[in-house]
Parts: sequence; C-alpha cells; structure tokens
Amino acid sequence: MITNLDISLTIVMPVYNEQDNVVFAVEQTISEFKNFKKAELIVIDDGSNDKTKEKLLELKEKYKDLIIERHTKNQGLGKSLQDGFLKASNEYIIFNSADLPLNPKDIKDLFEKNFPYDMLILERQKYSGASLYRKFVSVCNRILIHIFYPLALIDVADVNFTIVFKKSILKNIFPTSKSPGFILAEMILRAKYLKYDVKTVTIKYYARKFGNTVIGGLKDILSSFFNILYFRIYSIFIVRNK
Repeated sequence: MITNLDISLTIVMPVYNEQDNVVFAVEQTISEFKNFKKAELIVIDDGSNDKTKEKLLELKEKYKDLIIERHTKNQGLGKSLQDGFLKASNEYIIFNSADLPLNPKDIKDLFEKNFPYDMLILERQKYSGASLYRKFVSVCNRILIHIFYPLALIDVADVNFTIVFKKSILKNIFPTSKSPGFILAEMILRAKYLKYDVKTVTIKYYARKFGNTVIGGLKDILSSFFNILYFRIYSIFIVRNK
C-alpha cells in the first residue's frame, strides 16, 4: 500500500462541447489533488464550438494545476488522448471523461489498494445510463476485440473504460490507433505483450447526467474495425520478437 505522499498523478480529460459538465468536472477533479504529492489535470478541448472554451479559460484563472490544450478543429477522442498522454509530466497517468464516469473521489482508493503496478485496467461493474444503441455497439466492439485477441485478453472483460499506468512505460505502449473503440485496448495489449505488471480491477461506473456523447457513430465503428485488424497483424511481429 502506498500513501498520498508517494506519487504524482496526471489526469487527462478530453472534452468536446461539454459546457454543461466541464466546470463541475474540473472542480471535482482538482478537489482531490490534496491526496497526492503532486497532481495536474490536462484538459484537451477537441475543437468545441459551444461555451466550453470560455468556461475553461475562466477555470484556468482559478486553478494553477489545470493545463489546457486546444485543437482548432475536432480530431476525435484518440488524438486528444494521445496529445494528453504526451503532455503528462507526473509518475502516473489516468484518463477520465468530462461526465466523470470515474468518480474522482475513487482515485486515491485505487492507488492505496492496488499499486504498485505498471498498469491498472478499470472495468465497469455495470454499464448503466447508455442508450440501447451505445450498449449494442459497445458489446459488439468488445466481442470483436476478444475474437481477435482471445489469449491476450482472457482475463480482461472491459477494455474500453479507462486505465492507470506509469508514465515510464508510455513510450512502449503508446498507441497508433486513434479510434475510441480500440485506443485503450491497444495500450492494454501492448503492455501485456511486453510483459508489464498489469492488473484488472472492477469499479463503479457513473452514468452521464448532462449532454450527449458523440462517440459511437459509423465513422468510429469503421475506424475501430480497421485498427483492430491492423494491430492484429502488427502484434504477430511483437509476439515473435519479444
């Protein structure tokens, strides 16, 4: 077990048109920074065209641990995560969405009970609040990934919620995928192929209260399928040469 004096943490939070959520999300997240030796919140504004930008600028005036990066046009969740991960400066990195599906209050408990590990995979106890279409797409994506990677993910059910990992391994698990349906799965697979210390834990999932998610459209489905197939071919060479 580790204490709050032992680690530093970066939380990466991509946002796109999250004017109804962003203030609460930032304030709730930063309120938990007192539990860590050092912490920062990196918000990637992925070309929002509502009032998200203005609200973030106001928040920046209040919080020194808030870092804001902005895309001039929408580039998708994958690119936002890649940029946020590369910007991170602390020992551990975690991804959370602006609707806070992972309650910031639960993060300290995750570290106290589970670390040290190279990567911690968080699985949702229950995927509540999503539309039937989103649930259907999510289940199909999960099944497809497990068909292509049955042995590597035999002990992992949910690869699309979030992960916590050491910054020191980022260069070796950095994803080429940008599709929201496979970017985290690729990072998990890379960590497993390279035999890092990976653990899976189940955690409570909190459904979105305000606004709508833009993930799960036809473009996301097709790009996820392409990335799953491409990495399967690529991973053969990783396994053979590891």
